[in-house]
Formats: sequence, C-alpha cells, structure tokens
Amino acid sequence: MIKLNTVFTLAAASVLAVVHVLSLQFFLYWHYLWLDIPMHALGGAVVALAIFVPYDFGAPLPKRWLQPLSVLLMVLLVALSWEVYEIMIGIPFGEDYAADTVSDLAAALLGGIVGFIVAKRFNELSTTP
Repeated sequence: MIKLNTVFTLAAASVLAVVHVLSLQFFLYWHYLWLDIPMHALGGAVVALAIFVPYDFGAPLPKRWLQPLSVLLMVLLVALSWEVYEIMIGIPFGEDYAADTVSDLAAALLGGIVGFIVAKRFNELSTTP
C-alpha cells in the first residue's frame, strides 16, 4: 500500500517540476523576481518529504536520518548544491547575489521545516490503527 507521504511527495515534486519548467519557458523568474523564493521553499519541502519516502517502503533507514537536524542538513546540502548549479550556468546577476543566495537558502530551510512537520504527521497517521 502506498503511503500518504509518498503520494504527497510525488504531487509536490510534480508541481515543483511543472512550475519550474513553465517559469523557464516563459521567463517568469525574470519577470516575477519574487517567484524564486516560493520555489526554493517548495523545493526544500520536497527534499524533506522525499527523505521519508524510503521509510514508507520499509527501508531500514537509521532513525537519526529522520531527526529534524539531519533532515534540515540534507535540505541545506541540496539547496547549496542548487546555488552552486545556478552559479555554474550563469544565473546570478546584479549586485545583490549574496542577499539572493541567503534568502534562497532561508526559504529552502523554511520549506524543509514545513516538509519535515508534514512528513512526520503523515508518518504518525500511517502508523496509528
């Protein structure tokens, strides 16, 4: 049986992917500069939710991987990797790149917190009779 967390993770990842592709195709990131922030938050939530998916399928994950600090560190690692990717493909522009990076990382961590809370709640719901 597929767990609620897995379905929610796939749905959130699909929304993230579709909005990202459309945003690139129609230059929405450059037209609506604020769009970057909710996308980073959604990305952080998807990463946090996805960490729990193997657990949903019975994978023997170490319990420490599902603790708040571990999940947020993994979210931060993915967010930092994305920022490096943005630099490598030449997305940074303007004088406030450092401020943009900090706000992107903060948004990803905030999304990660929300994703962690949602995943833990789904986990509790699926284990109660």
